[in-house]
Amino acid sequence: MQKIYVRPISMSYGSDAKKLIKSKQALPVCSNKNLAFGKVEIIIRGKKNQTKTVNINQLKSLPLRLKKEVLRKIKRISQKRKKILGLNLDTFKIFGVLNVTPDSFSDGGKFNKLKQAIIHSEGMISQGADVIDVGGESTRPGAKLISVENEKKRVLQVISKIKKYKISIDTRKSQVMVAAIKKGAKIINDVSAMDFDSQSLSVVAKLKKPIILNHSQGTPDIMQNNPSYQNVLLDIYDYFEDKINQLTKRKFLKQNIILDPGIGFGKNLDHNLNLISNIGLFHALGCPIMLGPSRKSFIGKVMKDKDTKNRLGGTLASVITGYNQGVQCFRVHDIKESYEALKVQEALNSI
Repeated sequence: MQKIYVRPISMSYGSDAKKLIKSKQALPVCSNKNLAFGKVEIIIRGKKNQTKTVNINQLKSLPLRLKKEVLRKIKRISQKRKKILGLNLDTFKIFGVLNVTPDSFSDGGKFNKLKQAIIHSEGMISQGADVIDVGGESTRPGAKLISVENEKKRVLQVISKIKKYKISIDTRKSQVMVAAIKKGAKIINDVSAMDFDSQSLSVVAKLKKPIILNHSQGTPDIMQNNPSYQNVLLDIYDYFEDKINQLTKRKFLKQNIILDPGIGFGKNLDHNLNLISNIGLFHALGCPIMLGPSRKSFIGKVMKDKDTKNRLGGTLASVITGYNQGVQCFRVHDIKESYEALKVQEALNSI
């Protein structure tokens, strides 16, 4: 059975985008009239994948069955994303990383004391973060599982002290999700997209809080052992589609689902570069998209002997590549620099 995928391409920005939209030669990405796509790449997946590129104003010439499915997906790409917790997704949103762990890959041990965590949270908000993403268990490649009680001990006190901000709880354990929401967290960020804990699906559906579904292949201790896909983009697209269906069947609002393709979570260098370069494909699922490339090892693999500790340049390049395809949410460590890069790109794209 063949399956059809649609990716917006031939992007234009600012006044060019507005003119093309007005003349019906392009359509907006997620209702953003400063970002338009003039063509779509249509991928037909079967025994042998086929691809074709079609101008927006030539869609009527497609065969009927293909046209119907392509137009359905284009509608999702173009439609406005609703607010999440009052966050207007017409503009970029930054999730600041707060790892209250001793062993996270980049900042383990820096903020695992309460006072340090509070100060860092305040700093990130003042620098432009919209949400503080609190994590108590390292999910770096090779990381080992910790107990529910240990994870709760790390995150709950911090959340209760910074709950005046919008907080997401970065956990793959349903019991931690419940406890964190009770303490004041408002968003769940599950790096396993509810795969790790068999109770997570029912818990998420019951809590009715926004959920970030992060794709990962395998658990952190083994996820980088030769990860493989038939097609990394299409496999992850199908995975997300299934997760969305699982949640909506339980009357969970689709507008409260954010999709994160999981850079570095069971992916090699080519997988990561492919996902960032073509992340616009996921707009056709009709949900906001998150990108989290911050300080990830793929940057080091590109840079080789010129790799730097904080990988700031590589992070910002990845963030801007995602932003220029309409990605709304960015999970980063370096708030000030990411905010500046996004704000300047936003201004450039409005001309």
